[in-house]
Amino acid sequence: MGGLAAVLVHAQVLTPDQLKFQRNPATGSEIAAVMGDPSKPAPFVTRVKYPPGFKAMPHSHPIDLQVTILSGTMLWAEGETFDESKLKEYPAGSFIFEKANVPHYQSAKTAVVFQASGTGPNAFKFVNPKDDPRTPKK
Repeated sequence: MGGLAAVLVHAQVLTPDQLKFQRNPATGSEIAAVMGDPSKPAPFVTRVKYPPGFKAMPHSHPIDLQVTILSGTMLWAEGETFDESKLKEYPAGSFIFEKANVPHYQSAKTAVVFQASGTGPNAFKFVNPKDDPRTPKK
């Protein structure tokens, strides 16, 4: 039992009420760090909440991301232009592998919570800079 006990001693354990969600300035959604820091060159896990009808305009990431839908239904598609006709439904339990530097976009059919993991540093690059909520509006 030495090996299992050693693993358990070093486990990181969180319950949902321990997650601290805050506004994600890159998208306007809510995000919580589960493990690690996505801005650092190391593995990380985040949870993201979208309200019903939320839209993330076409963007890409410089890293591969693994996304698991935990609750709700996400609408997701690849492409440089937001085209509702191309969105496909991904209900809770679905998995999406987002390849580095591939533009994609999503929307929330219902309230959605998903978990995203990868090896940072991560960033958002919007296809159209005007879609970036971090860009001051003129």
